[in-house]
Amino acid sequence: MRTRVNKIKDLAKALKSDETGSLTIFSLFIFILILFMAGMAVDLMRYEHERTGLQNAMDSGVIAASSLSQGVDFDAEDTERLVKDYVAKAGYDPDLVTVTPTIISPDGSSVTSRTVRAEANFKMDTIFMHMMGIDDLDGVASGTALEGSEILEIAMVLDISGSMANGDKMQNLKDAAKEFVTTVLSNNDPSRVSISIVPYNQQVYMDAELRARLNLTTNPIEVPGPISHPGAITTYSQFDLSSPCAAFDTSDFQSRSLVAAGTTIDTSAQFVDDMFYWALDGNANQRYQDPYEFSYWCGNFHPKILLYQNNETVLHNYIDTLRGYGATAIDIGMNWGVGILDPSFTPVVNGMVDDNLLIEGMRGRPVNYGANGARKYVILMTDGKNTQHLDLKDEYKSGPTRIWHSETQADGDAYDGYLVEMPDNAPDERWYVPGDPFDTSDDLYLTELPSDAIQWDFQKLYREFRTNDAARYFFGNSDSAAKTEFLDVVVDTGGFTDADVNLDHVCDAAKANDRMNVFTVAFEAPEEGQTVLENCASGEGNYFPVTGEQLTAAFNAIAVQISLLRLTE
Repeated sequence: MRTRVNKIKDLAKALKSDETGSLTIFSLFIFILILFMAGMAVDLMRYEHERTGLQNAMDSGVIAASSLSQGVDFDAEDTERLVKDYVAKAGYDPDLVTVTPTIISPDGSSVTSRTVRAEANFKMDTIFMHMMGIDDLDGVASGTALEGSEILEIAMVLDISGSMANGDKMQNLKDAAKEFVTTVLSNNDPSRVSISIVPYNQQVYMDAELRARLNLTTNPIEVPGPISHPGAITTYSQFDLSSPCAAFDTSDFQSRSLVAAGTTIDTSAQFVDDMFYWALDGNANQRYQDPYEFSYWCGNFHPKILLYQNNETVLHNYIDTLRGYGATAIDIGMNWGVGILDPSFTPVVNGMVDDNLLIEGMRGRPVNYGANGARKYVILMTDGKNTQHLDLKDEYKSGPTRIWHSETQADGDAYDGYLVEMPDNAPDERWYVPGDPFDTSDDLYLTELPSDAIQWDFQKLYREFRTNDAARYFFGNSDSAAKTEFLDVVVDTGGFTDADVNLDHVCDAAKANDRMNVFTVAFEAPEEGQTVLENCASGEGNYFPVTGEQLTAAFNAIAVQISLLRLTE
């Protein structure tokens, strides 16, 4: 009996100390936990798949429904039906979706803005998570798209320098620019769009209507002790008010406005420098003859700025007039492009609207930054790099010269009518008549001026003669010191690297606080041109280095990017 009891006690002790099978129980708990976690992951993946599919269907629906191409008769009910149709075709319950359209039609005959918002609340039954007490998952999908609610202001700054005349470059530019115009106007409500074109070579050119509305520097100056003669100049303006070109200083490139508030715009001189023997269409300047209009550093030959247009035909016709000629001033082109988009330019546009030079729809442009969601874009294109920026030295831009002209003295001869004042000569040789520039035998001196003689100012002198021709003809045989002086009247006002710095400044001003979005296109440009344009662009995706027919693709890509149709949420 005692032995049996001891055996039972021994068995109990053995069972108490035996750990065989405990790991199996622990593993069972871990396995169940893994099943729960895997099941949760499956349910969450199902949920995200459901939400993403519904979101994509709604995004497609609101984009389609917000398009202005739907027309004025496409009302709120039609909008809701279209969005829900996209959702249903994707395999989701359309009754889950709430659609809120906002349609703006000021005159009832056309829609200028269409905004569509859609939102859906859904539930998804769980497969595994219900074992943890979670029977379903709640989800939300929403999206908003709009078209036409924003004002779009664009400045196309296009290189028309001499290198653009090589090969098919200019034709490629025309094709690309016209396609850009067509794409922008067709993708957006034209009444909300304005496109300005700023062609530039060594300068940018204003027409008379624009000059009249800008605050140009006049500074009337009285001539001290003028010659006592009816034809003498007694007062003059500091700058040439008929010049189509502005002369910017360094500070003008550091803001978005053309010039700082309270200041005026200086103008460049109109002259032909002997450094450039440019020819065009087989024509070239000849010594001592009237220079061709195309050869002036600043002249009226080149196309003027086209301001604030939304008519496709007008824009296309203008683009077809562009031709390549001259040097390159990318900084001046960009300064104009930015300046005409700055709200400080609005009085100029309003004045042109008042005088029926621009359509009424352009009144109030350029609008304030951010007004009504307005967006401003500059598209800057070049095939080159910054080169010379020439002008006359200030003392040779205006004021009386020693040169006079008399029709009676000329008596039909092209040269005999000129007279040069010789203030240091004896009274009987006070007036030098140079005569034929290729023959000194007819040179002579006069005691006094003919009664009809008219004194020339520097503007007249350099409109009629190239700078070096004037120095040689009027002073070569009469006043060697004056000849040396007048052979040195031209100055580089800030080309090459100085112009690169100016370009950096105006690009930075345009991009500051996202005021303007800058796209740049380097069209077969050298390394220097590529560098400054890449730096000027608003971002890496806004810079396009292209060759040949890629130019059209680049402009088209930009047009698509700035389309007003976009998904906002």
